[in-house]
Amino acid sequence: MSDTVMIKPVSRVPLKPICIAIALLVLLLFPVFAGERGQYYTVLLMTVFIFATLGHAWNLLAGFCGLLSFGTQAYVGLSGFTVAILSYYFGVPVFWSLPIAALVAAAFSFLLAAPLSELNATRNTWIGVAVAVVLWAVYEIVIAYNPQADVFGGAYIRRVIILLMIFLGALPLLKLKGAYFAIATWIIASALASVFNEWRVVGAGGGMNIASDSSISARYFAAFVILVLSSATVWWLLNSRYGKALTAVRDDEEAATAVGIDIRRVKTLVFLISAPMSALAAGVYYIDAVTITPPDAFHIRWSAYVVFIVVAGGMGTLWGPIIGALLFVFVQRFLVGIWGGGDLTLGIAAVLLILFLPRGVMGLVDDLRRNGRLPIPKAADFTTVRTFLEAPALGKSAEATPSYPSRPGVVSAFLVPSSPLPYLMPANPAWQALIRGFADARVALEASRPDTILMYSSSWMAVLDQPFQMRERLVGVHIDENWHEYGELSYDLRIDREATRAIIQSSRDIGLNSKPVDFERFPIDSGTISANGFLNPQGTTPLILAGANIYHDYETTERLARKAIEVATRLGRRVAVLGVGGLSGSLFRDEIVMQHDRLKSTADDEWNRSILDLMVRGDASALRNTIPKFSDAARVENRFKHFAWVSGAIGDRWAGARVLGYGPIYGTGAAVIEFHVRD
Repeated sequence: MSDTVMIKPVSRVPLKPICIAIALLVLLLFPVFAGERGQYYTVLLMTVFIFATLGHAWNLLAGFCGLLSFGTQAYVGLSGFTVAILSYYFGVPVFWSLPIAALVAAAFSFLLAAPLSELNATRNTWIGVAVAVVLWAVYEIVIAYNPQADVFGGAYIRRVIILLMIFLGALPLLKLKGAYFAIATWIIASALASVFNEWRVVGAGGGMNIASDSSISARYFAAFVILVLSSATVWWLLNSRYGKALTAVRDDEEAATAVGIDIRRVKTLVFLISAPMSALAAGVYYIDAVTITPPDAFHIRWSAYVVFIVVAGGMGTLWGPIIGALLFVFVQRFLVGIWGGGDLTLGIAAVLLILFLPRGVMGLVDDLRRNGRLPIPKAADFTTVRTFLEAPALGKSAEATPSYPSRPGVVSAFLVPSSPLPYLMPANPAWQALIRGFADARVALEASRPDTILMYSSSWMAVLDQPFQMRERLVGVHIDENWHEYGELSYDLRIDREATRAIIQSSRDIGLNSKPVDFERFPIDSGTISANGFLNPQGTTPLILAGANIYHDYETTERLARKAIEVATRLGRRVAVLGVGGLSGSLFRDEIVMQHDRLKSTADDEWNRSILDLMVRGDASALRNTIPKFSDAARVENRFKHFAWVSGAIGDRWAGARVLGYGPIYGTGAAVIEFHVRD
């Protein structure tokens, strides 16, 4: 094998920003070129902008934070009537009323979010909700039979008081999850509708007219600017320190809390951002519609529309709401006009999209992009594991297990896969090379006689700070979220608390804020369980468990590992270093026959071999230069920071490596590697 990297990524001009800039310029000038004859298409594009912004707001809640809302109509109605009231009673120009409408929506959302505080964090929230709903229902029944029993003196006042009771804490909205949150938002919107239906200021059920002399072009530009600002806001939020926190809260709130995420702050932030987004879009919609009525503004179909838009375009993506809005306008304006059927046609379109594009248009685009970059090879293209392991250039030979250092510090070091599949299905023939590699690694680890194992797992993802496990003993059963059908992962882990505590305290010396994780039901990740199960099955050697902070770069990870070894050495510990993570990260997106597992592409195989060859030869300089390219081209898990952990811990004592096992795990590359450590 050549000493040089076999695949060189081709440098490309950054076309994406240029294309976006051109598209924005074309859209900005569209009304000018369309003129009066093209006003119909100008209005269509304006409608797309409005519904794309509504989609952004809902996607931010449901797609990125897991807050499934059916209350979009609450902000639509509040915004529309705010514009109408300011215009009709106070003569405020309609476009000047838009920011005021956004503030009203933000204030309303803040009232809903306000009960979420640390003071009542342990309260059983469903009790308050149930009591409030039951009392409301009983009261409505009583006054239906005996109107004189209505102490509030009218339905309007009664419903306003009920809403205020909800805001004061009967319904701590952001503590609810899933269907409970969805139903609660629907109830609140319905309560608002009943208030506005009887409020004479807004014409009761008859509604209001919005006086405006704005042109179509002005409304178009307003909708365009709002969409651009909303898209930029979502992009900024996703690329800020809150980006991964959002999806962490969505996927598992308990785990998110465990890694230091302030769920209260994240939910409140998203809630307060999405409300004015919806309000601005709805304000432009009703400025264009001229007339607004409570039954229309507070109708549940607004929630149905945004769900269709986000699901059709791609939930949890930046471009999904924009693409979904295009599909929505096409169905609503063109297909309904041709075939009729109204919302029935929209429902049929939704069913077809779910059947054929379950992850939306952006899911299809993502699949095409991946397959275009890394095509799936034929089975004959895969070089067998045995051939690879017998290649002399990769250092796998019949040599005896090397001798290990006798003094405190690093005595052995290994890199092993994080996927639990070989541990769950050890009889699978496609993974026998890895199974044998784990067996050899276990023998080598035991021969090095470590006092503790310093483990860094790529599948223990952290967002804020650097977590270390501090619970003295962790016993339980874990179900992997991806491979749950293949069985349970039992674990019994012992933690080296003294060394862990010292590492946490010393990490501040290198500018890192580490924190202990110490509670009974902490969710242990699959990589930690499977690696410990293979290499330390009896649990005789205690562990120092470090999480993988996604914001730490390669050098920071090396620095932390170096500090950990320095502390452990000072305490007299003999340390086995263990990096848990894979090589190439392109897995199959469809179900495969496990017995016929193979690497997803020959390109991935060549990249993996090049990196392993450099490890065997101990060429640290070439590895440091090659790893960034390897991470990008082969989609390496955690950008190969599990290797940074090992290399940082060994430092200049590294003297090459042995590849004990190499092979595929559901298309990804995996290897069991032992690194030689000088005494």
